[in-house]
Amino acid sequence: MTTDDLIARLSTEPAPAPFRPTRIGLTMAFSVFVPVAVFLLALGTRHNLILAWSNPIVPFKTILPLVIFALSFLMLLRLIRPEARVGSTLWGYAAPALAALGLWVGAFALRAPSARFADVSAFSLAECLGSILILSVIPVIVMLRLVRQGASTSPLLSAGLVGLTAASGVTAGYSLFCTRDNPLFFVTWYGVAIVAVTLISAVWGRRVLRW
Repeated sequence: MTTDDLIARLSTEPAPAPFRPTRIGLTMAFSVFVPVAVFLLALGTRHNLILAWSNPIVPFKTILPLVIFALSFLMLLRLIRPEARVGSTLWGYAAPALAALGLWVGAFALRAPSARFADVSAFSLAECLGSILILSVIPVIVMLRLVRQGASTSPLLSAGLVGLTAASGVTAGYSLFCTRDNPLFFVTWYGVAIVAVTLISAVWGRRVLRW
């Protein structure tokens, strides 16, 4: 095939759909919001949620994953474009990470040994980890499809951010249902669930986003 033939052939193909970052961002946000909304409509929020939030520790169950969601969401939208670089923005995660560490260490120091891990049981772990993992499935699939519309030059990082965004977003929603307010529980097991989704998304999504 000559160059002229190739140009002629390409000219007959339909133009690619325009890249719309705003639409992509809104769709990503809805992919997280909808499963969480369905979950909370079906099972409801915890009893006396407002009263529970009068405990200064409890709001951090929602605030910390919400901050991670916001950071990851914005970073993911940047990486969709091939010229984007993460750079020093990764340092933004230091604040929620240090806050989570402070909550964990403080709870460990202040609680009696018998009360430190009293919330941990097969049921509580299955409920917590299972809910976050299942709620993350749809957002991860949707966001990977959307990120493919861009041209990320860091497929592993982008795929990992997809998982981190999805998991932290649904965790913030799930925290409104969860009644386990011990930082030794929610920092540990919310963290395990978020990291698990991030790693799975990074490994699987890397192949999806490679171009």
